[in-house]
Amino acid sequence: MRVDRWGGILAAALIVSPVTAQVQAPAPGTLLGTSATLPPPDGMGAEPVGDFPKFSFATLANLEYSGLGAASGPSRGPQPYFRFDATMLVDVNDKLSFDGLFQFKARKPRPADDPNSDLYINQGAGRRVGGKMLELYARYDTWRVGKFVQNFGRAYYLLPGPFAADFIEEAEAGYEPTEMIGVEKLHVFGSEEHGWQQLSVSAFFVDRTFLHESLPYNEGIVHYRNGGVGNTHLPENVMVTYDILNMPVGHGAQATFQASVIRYGKSYQAERGEIWTTVGGDIAIPLNGSVAATLDGRYSQLHLYVEAARRDNFEGFAGRARSFVSVSGDYLAGPWVVDLTTTQRWTTDRILPIQNDAIYTATIGHDLSRAILGSISVAQEHVGDRAGIYAGIRLTKTFTTCARCLTRGRAF
Repeated sequence: MRVDRWGGILAAALIVSPVTAQVQAPAPGTLLGTSATLPPPDGMGAEPVGDFPKFSFATLANLEYSGLGAASGPSRGPQPYFRFDATMLVDVNDKLSFDGLFQFKARKPRPADDPNSDLYINQGAGRRVGGKMLELYARYDTWRVGKFVQNFGRAYYLLPGPFAADFIEEAEAGYEPTEMIGVEKLHVFGSEEHGWQQLSVSAFFVDRTFLHESLPYNEGIVHYRNGGVGNTHLPENVMVTYDILNMPVGHGAQATFQASVIRYGKSYQAERGEIWTTVGGDIAIPLNGSVAATLDGRYSQLHLYVEAARRDNFEGFAGRARSFVSVSGDYLAGPWVVDLTTTQRWTTDRILPIQNDAIYTATIGHDLSRAILGSISVAQEHVGDRAGIYAGIRLTKTFTTCARCLTRGRAF
């Protein structure tokens, strides 16, 4: 399996929760994944496979050593941190498949009495870890049912570096719709004039089953009375997403695009249900190298990405909103990559003053081999009146065992 050096392993090295980009045709920032059963468009990397049933298994393991230097209050680390994501796919036939994703990561919230608890809430070492099934679903043709991450937004797995996606991961403070159970319908448009085009529609609600539990740190089972975005009695939360996906090959620049909206129902004791919207796009520009060199990774490339998102009625309060804008640019030259990323976040309220938070990250990565990536990242973040600098090194290793080695359209 070929892994795109930056868009694949390094974006994967973020180890954010898996997100679906539903098709097999790889978009920038994808790695071996398991969310699609439809064949890719002609010429977009399909490989012949054998008879059914087919089995695929891949694990992405990360070892990190990082720490936080706070401007005020307690600092953290440096400390080691180990994390992995393992995905499994069983294709029964050309229409029916079963998909599972087991995720082992830091889960225990930071102590409430820590004055810097809002700094790096999703990234970094120092919290107890636990493993759980983040995804477990069945797909039949263009339908899928079960527990999966809805196809809303892409920045939480496209932004490179270990810390860049800290603001936007998870559904509590960011806009990653994780821990949801529901049903999805996918429609692929016949025209490929502007790329692989698809429309996905899903209805879902928060996972209140045993699948939400984790070990050794146990997050427990969620109840309706716990509230939270998407925690409704019925799967009345509805998402609609439109994607255009392209794969850069040779000298031609290629762009991808996504627009999406989610209508969340009102949860326990909330004033309103939330409305999430996002729009984003990226362009990959190969700077030199033949088509063969591009496919083999021996080339240089400029990759630019921007995504905006908004949560109206943030945390269920009427008139409160949280908005995000993420911008990233990276330069790839063979095994080396350099990236600069920022996310700006605004929280507005009818009564409270506007709060502007920001994170800035710089990352240098080197592809040590086909399946190992080393990276050094520095991030500066401020949330309200708190600020700190996070720095760390990370090694990422992929392990793949598959009877069908296809590059599928989803990332870690």
